[in-house]
Amino acid sequence: MAANLFRRYIWLADTIYSAGHITLEEINRKWSMCSLNENHASRITRRTFIYWRHEVEELFGLFIECDKSTNTYYIANAEDLTTSKTQRWLLNTFAVTNLVQEFAPLQDHVLLEDMPSDARYLAPIMEAIREGRVIKLTYQRFDAPAPHDFTMEAYCLKVFKQRWYVAGRSSDHPNEVRVYALDRVHGIKVLDEHYTIPKDFDGKTFFSDYYGVFVGGTQPEKVVIKANSANANYIRSLPLHKSQKETVRNMEHSIFEYFVAPTFDFIQELRTHGAGLEVLEPAWLVKNFVDFTNDMNKIYKK
Repeated sequence: MAANLFRRYIWLADTIYSAGHITLEEINRKWSMCSLNENHASRITRRTFIYWRHEVEELFGLFIECDKSTNTYYIANAEDLTTSKTQRWLLNTFAVTNLVQEFAPLQDHVLLEDMPSDARYLAPIMEAIREGRVIKLTYQRFDAPAPHDFTMEAYCLKVFKQRWYVAGRSSDHPNEVRVYALDRVHGIKVLDEHYTIPKDFDGKTFFSDYYGVFVGGTQPEKVVIKANSANANYIRSLPLHKSQKETVRNMEHSIFEYFVAPTFDFIQELRTHGAGLEVLEPAWLVKNFVDFTNDMNKIYKK
C-alpha cells in the first residue's frame, strides 16, 4: 500500500510539472483515466488532494501552489528539478513507470531495466528517514546461510547499478555507518523508537571519494587511465567520478585522471572496458590488472 501511495504522489507531481499550469478539473480528468486509480473514482477528494500536496512537499521538496488569477496549480520551485539530481531522478523514474503501466498495450515496446530491489521498501524507508524512526530489517547477505534481524537508524538512500542501498548505523555495527542492499532485505518494520541523524552527516560527502557503494578500506588516491577513442567517448559522456579530468585527447586515445578510492566497484567498472582501457597509475592497480589478465588467460588456455 505504501508503494502505491508513493507512486500517486509522483503521479501528481509529474502531472502538474508536465502541464506547467493545470486546473483541478483537468487533474481530476487525468486521474479518472489513470491506472493508479484502482477504485475508478471520478475525482480526487479535496482532503486527499491537500494530503498529497503535503506529501509531495515533504518527500521531494516540490511546492505545489495555486495561481488564484487562473485557478491553476503549478510547481513553484520547478527550477529545482534542473539542479537536484535526486528530485529529477525520482520524478523521472517513477513517472516513466506510471506512464508505462497506464499505457499497458505499449509495455512490449518500452523496455526498462529490472530493479531487483524495487520500490517495496523504498517508501517505508523514506518515511522512516523523514520521521526519524528506527527500522527493523530482516536481512540476508549473499554469503549468509539464513536471514537475521537487526535494527537500523537510516541516514540516506542510494541507487547504483540497478540496486537500491540504504546507509546508516545498525545494531550489528553501531559505531560506524554501513551500507545495506535492499535486494537482500526479506522484511521491514518501522518502529516507534526515534533517532536523530547527526548534523555532521551528509550523504554526498559520505560517498564522495568512492565510485559505487563500497565505502571504506581504501583511501582515495590519484588514478590515471588511458582509453582508446571509442571507450573515451563513453567515459567522457558519462564520467566515472566527479573528479574526472581529461588531460590528453587525440585521435587515437585519451588519458583521464581521478582522485578516487579504487574500491572493488571502481575496479570492476574499469574492467568492463576490456582491452580498450589501460591503467597507468598507481602501480599496485596496474599489477592488479596484470594479475587479473594472467588469471583470465589461464582459464581460457584450458
